Amino acid sequence: MAGSLVSIAVGFVILALVFGAIERLFPARRQPIVRPGWWTDLAYWVFTPLVTRAVTRVAVIAALLPVLLLAGQNLDPERIAKGFGPLSRQPLWLQAIEMIVLGDFIGYWTHRWFHGGWRWRFHAIHHSSTHLDWLAAVRLHPVNDVIGKLAIALPMIGLGFSPVATAGVVPFLTFYAILLHANVDWRFGPLSKVIASPAFHRWHHTSAAAGRDRNFAGLLPLWDILFGTFWLPDRPPTVFGVDDPVPAHLPGQLLWPFRRDHGRFTIAR
Repeated sequence: MAGSLVSIAVGFVILALVFGAIERLFPARRQPIVRPGWWTDLAYWVFTPLVTRAVTRVAVIAALLPVLLLAGQNLDPERIAKGFGPLSRQPLWLQAIEMIVLGDFIGYWTHRWFHGGWRWRFHAIHHSSTHLDWLAAVRLHPVNDVIGKLAIALPMIGLGFSPVATAGVVPFLTFYAILLHANVDWRFGPLSKVIASPAFHRWHHTSAAAGRDRNFAGLLPLWDILFGTFWLPDRPPTVFGVDDPVPAHLPGQLLWPFRRDHGRFTIAR
């Protein structure tokens, strides 16, 4: 536990220095460092790595065991690390690229699915930040994280990809997800429709009607373009958050999706 806390603290300080400088130099909008929701997001930077990701790892491992057994694989760690079938015989760099593209496609539809029905109760927690910056990236309900990771991990392993190929992919995607939430209006110029930018994702987080249920992709806007959800006007969004009465503190946010009023769930989207 102590080692994990030190790792989290070191990583957080490095990210704070990098993104703190970026957001001071190129702010999408001026806002104080200790802005509304700052303490809640800071709490998530401890809770998400230590608790949510641990729960997610256990859930993914438990779900993968029957998948591997059905694929005729024994549970030898070395064999699992190599993957199986024709895809696992490709170079690791090629597997990594394929996993990024396929994972982003699955992530697009999973993300879109979370914007409807009972799933929104859990995903609304992530959208509840009214002042969007890099700190808000890890404001995630554990149920949201577990389902999202399972939706991607199960097909990947089931198709035979080597888990080793994810070694370089996961850190990159984690850093990129943090960048997308940064308080900057970067659009990446001619690449704005090729790779997701902070400006692209800020429109996803806006509470304005124009941006609602738009820009679901985590890396490749291609999916939003193909399926009619791309939205990137010249102006930046100015309002963020949700209309739902999400509590402002972490314990309340963890319990809120399960709360019932008069026998019915409090939220329907």
